[in-house]
Amino acid sequence: MQASAYLVYGTDDSDRRALIYDLLSHLNPDSPRLFFTPRGAAPSSWDTAIANIPQVEVVSWELNQQIVQHAAISAAADAVIFLAPGNADPADVAEAFKAWCAHNNCLIARILTIVDCQRLMARPRNQAWIDACVHFSDVVLLNRRQQVPNAWIQQLQAHYKKAYNPAHFILVKKNRVPNPAQVLTPEARRLSLYFDQLIPIEEDGLDPEDQPEDLKEDPYIERLASGRRARPIPEFLMEDAEA
Repeated sequence: MQASAYLVYGTDDSDRRALIYDLLSHLNPDSPRLFFTPRGAAPSSWDTAIANIPQVEVVSWELNQQIVQHAAISAAADAVIFLAPGNADPADVAEAFKAWCAHNNCLIARILTIVDCQRLMARPRNQAWIDACVHFSDVVLLNRRQQVPNAWIQQLQAHYKKAYNPAHFILVKKNRVPNPAQVLTPEARRLSLYFDQLIPIEEDGLDPEDQPEDLKEDPYIERLASGRRARPIPEFLMEDAEA
């Protein structure tokens, strides 16, 4: 049976592990599940709770040149949740996650971004980093909304609606999602086509810039002849996301 794999983006202090605890608890409790946590991540009060969920194995991993390197796994699982490093380039993580899933015959079920609304409102320069995460995501969970004006939340959602982003945008309350099935259902709703298996079409003679979207390389994944990303995320934004 093909395991379902989930990837969770977000900054380190966005209560991601609290939400992962909620989601792991709603995945089939009778089946083994894996939780991949980044090596060197700051400890969380939810670490013990996650480790104590029956049939959940916690595996440490790290990103090494767009490759997933992880500790040994004791048993096969029906579901896998990867927690992305909070200071990594989302494109690097996407490449590594896709390659790992292909190598291990896993179904890419959903990519999630957890937004720390308090942090993003206070540090708007993080928007470019969050935009890259949301670009790859099927579901965006708006968390830590205390003391954040409703008008700001509406403006953030309008920012993505204007870009025709099809992802689900869901308000989180007390580190719980209102409908876990809506989050976990393996249905692609992401703007990016990078994870999808597309049916090739015949060459049509169009210039690269005029090709249909499903033939263009993902703008965050594309590299120049120099090897650098065509659309890099400023380094200071990734550093700021770690703080």
